[in-house]
Order: sequence, then structure tokens, then C-alpha cells
Amino acid sequence: MLAYGLEAVVPLEITHGSPKIEDYESETNEEGMRLALDSIDEVRDEANVRNTEHQRRASLYFNRRVKQRFFYQGDLILRKIEASRVEEKEKLTPNWERPYKVKKT
Repeated sequence: MLAYGLEAVVPLEITHGSPKIEDYESETNEEGMRLALDSIDEVRDEANVRNTEHQRRASLYFNRRVKQRFFYQGDLILRKIEASRVEEKEKLTPNWERPYKVKKT
């Protein structure tokens, strides 16, 4: 409804008939379309609320599994190759670069 402003009709419903097609009246349809245009802001707001709630739940699901790590000065760490190189990684290239010492947190 948000994309086209109309409800989709399957081509099979047009050729074989369905209650939706048989009960169609143009005057009632025009009035319904005007009412739908009047309520489009509410429909968009509801869609936005659903989208925001979906993003919030996905974020909670992801963050539940993240392990927090702390690095301190003097720790040795490895850095992924993808973080520093632009060229394509081949099959036998290492995944990590040499150990780096943390200077500042």
C-alpha cells in the first residue's frame, strides 16, 4: 500500500473472478482511495514505528552475543590483514599481522 497506494490483484483473480473483483464499484473505490490518502500519514507512522522496533530488537540480539574486551598499555595484540590492506586476500595469505604493542588506551 505504501509503495503503490493500491492493493495488489493477482492476474488469476481477474480472469476467473473473485469476491474482490465481483464486488468492485468505481464510486466506492474512489471514496476509499480518498480515505486512504487521508490516512497515509498514520500508515507511514505505523510503518516507521514497526521498522524502529525491528531495528531495536536486532540490535539487542546482536549485542547480547558481543564479548567486551579491554586492552591495556603494553599488551600485545594482532591486527587482521583486512584492516590494513586494500588488495585482495589470497587463499594462503595469513589472517593476522605481526603482534603490535598497545601504547595508549
